[in-house]
Amino acid sequence: MEYNPGAGEIGPLVNWRPLAETRSRPAVSFGTSSDRIGTPFGTAYYVTLSKDLQAHTGLPVGLYAGALYGSYDDEVVFPFGGNLRLGKHWTITPQFDGHASHGLVSYAWKQYSITGLLVRWRHPGIALNIGF
Repeated sequence: MEYNPGAGEIGPLVNWRPLAETRSRPAVSFGTSSDRIGTPFGTAYYVTLSKDLQAHTGLPVGLYAGALYGSYDDEVVFPFGGNLRLGKHWTITPQFDGHASHGLVSYAWKQYSITGLLVRWRHPGIALNIGF
């Protein structure tokens, strides 16, 4: 479940990866969550392709792109982004959600992570995650 305090909503946060990444193929995942950052309400449904490029570039970098239907705007957008891994626990993730860009810095350990966000590169936020 996901709580979105800006919208006052609790909703499902589900990701399913039917195709795992291989050396030559990106991973494919489907999911649902609250709509884009900053929308007052809504649900997003998406498909994403992602690929870790370290084996090909020698750099700890991954990229993703996808298509997302958002119920708030009743439209399909095409988000994309990347991540740069800094050591074992830290990741920097610039991203574009189909309308605006954002910057994220995450610290992860075990099944937990905490992420600081700069929404539209000027509004701070925080996300706490527990995986299982």
